[in-house]
Amino acid sequence: MAEDLSTPQLHALLVFKMAARHGSFTRAAAALGISQPAVSRTVCWFEDTLGMPLFDRLHRGVRLNEAGRYLYEQISLGLTLIDQAMGEVRKFSESDQVTLAVSTATATWWLMPRVARFKQANPQIEIRCITTDTDPDLDADGIDLAITLGRGEWSRYTRWRIFDEEVFPVCSPEYARELGENPTPQSLCSATLLHLEQRYRSRIDWADWLAKFGVSLPRSTRQFRFTDYSIVLHAALEGQGVALGWRHLVGSLLQQGRLVRPLKEHVVTDYPIYIIASRTRHMRPSAVALRDWLLEESSSDRSG
Repeated sequence: MAEDLSTPQLHALLVFKMAARHGSFTRAAAALGISQPAVSRTVCWFEDTLGMPLFDRLHRGVRLNEAGRYLYEQISLGLTLIDQAMGEVRKFSESDQVTLAVSTATATWWLMPRVARFKQANPQIEIRCITTDTDPDLDADGIDLAITLGRGEWSRYTRWRIFDEEVFPVCSPEYARELGENPTPQSLCSATLLHLEQRYRSRIDWADWLAKFGVSLPRSTRQFRFTDYSIVLHAALEGQGVALGWRHLVGSLLQQGRLVRPLKEHVVTDYPIYIIASRTRHMRPSAVALRDWLLEESSSDRSG
C-alpha cells in the first residue's frame, strides 16, 4: 500500500508543477515568492526521492523529459479534480437546498398538500424530496432530514418527535352506511378490509389492530391486499372497503368529508414518528428552517 504524501512531498509537487509550467526555475521562484536556489534544491530533492530526473537542464531554462511530462500531466489532472471537488463542496456548504427523505405515503398525503406554505415563507430554500419506504442512511446518502417511524437505531441521529402513530378504521361515507349503525371492532370482520402488505418494515395491520380489542381476525374475512398505502386509501375513497388510517395521513381526507371514521376506537402504538438528522454533521440554517416548519405543521395538526 502506498504511503500517504508527506508535507515535503506535497510542497515538492507544487514547486515541480510551477517549474514545469514556466520552463524555468527562476520564473517558478518568482511565481511562488521564493528564491531560485530554493526551487532548484526542491526539484533536485524530488528527483532524488523518485530516483530519476524529471527535467533536461538547458542553457536557458529547463525542459520536461518523458518521465517529467507524464508526472506533470497526472499532477495537473489530480489538481483539477481536487479543485472541482472543492468547488462542489463550497457550493454544497452555501446551498439553500435541503434533502428530505420521507415515505411515499407521507410525501403524498401529508407533505405535498402543505409544502406550498413552506415555499411561500422560505422562497430561497429548495426542498429535494426523496421518497423511500426503507430507513435511509443519512450520512451515506447526503440526506439532511428524514421522517421515519420510531423503530430504528438512533445512536447516530438526533431526533424530534413529530407524531404519535395513531391508527383507526376509515372508509367512504357510502361504505359507512353499509356497515349499519354503531359498528364495532367485532362487526368489522364481516366487512371488506383493505390490507397493506409491508415489504420493508413491520407496521400495525388489521390482525394487530383488532387484537387490541380482543378480536381475532377470521380466515373467512374478505380482504383486499395492496403493497402501496396510497392505493389502499384510493380503494377506501372508492368505497371498496375499510382501511386502517394513520391520523397524520388521513386527517385532511377526514376534514374534507371524503373519508369518515365508522367507529370511535383507535390504537396508539409505542412507535412515534420522528424527524431525524445526523449527529456527525452541522445542520445548515436551511435544514433548521425546514425542521422547525415540519414541527410547527405537525403541532397544528395535533391541536386541530
